[in-house]
Amino acid sequence: MGILGSILGRREPVVEYRTVDGGHPAPYPDMTDEQLYNYEMAFDVPHKTFDAPPHAVLADREERTIKREPRLQKEASQHAKAFDAPRYTARPTETPTVTREPAPREHIIPTEEPAPLDLTKPVRTVTTKQRVEIITTRARHPIYKVHGYIGNDDVVTVFTLDGQISENGPRFLENAPPTQCLHLNIYRNPDLHSKERYLVTQHDTREQADRAASIGRLTCVRVEFNM
Repeated sequence: MGILGSILGRREPVVEYRTVDGGHPAPYPDMTDEQLYNYEMAFDVPHKTFDAPPHAVLADREERTIKREPRLQKEASQHAKAFDAPRYTARPTETPTVTREPAPREHIIPTEEPAPLDLTKPVRTVTTKQRVEIITTRARHPIYKVHGYIGNDDVVTVFTLDGQISENGPRFLENAPPTQCLHLNIYRNPDLHSKERYLVTQHDTREQADRAASIGRLTCVRVEFNM
């Protein structure tokens, strides 16, 4: 307040608020320039801050700036494109393909289903290869319908029709392979310095063994075995 104002008793107006975007004196807090312009137009304030809407003034300034400096903007745009340009370009039709090599064979675990169990043929245990004598496959139990003796046991063991010893367990029985039979012709080894005392030839039948026998055969032995 000046000295003359003090003498006349007048006070200078105190600015309490300003617009948030332009910093112009405003009657209320947090007003924008556009809100201040609308307020002054609505209440017909005598001394208006703006002659035109603030957004129109801003647009006019931007337009004049663009018209005034087209060359600088063009050069800046070309300069940016020079840095953004790729160093190589791929053809649209060339797309990289990724080929996967097959897994090594040693890592592939074969998963073969066991052969169906035929209880009308000889069966044996899967683990110990003991013969199992089947007594019945029509027991009254709803699950364990197969009864049989394992090896020389005198107590009956029960199984499912699928050869399981427990309902949800693994297969316990399998069909025994056919019995293999060979006929062996045995001779004394004429080489006295050899560690082998006898020489043996094998034949599928006794007739074949007799026809192939030579002088010096000691005996012919029948051998039966399971795989």
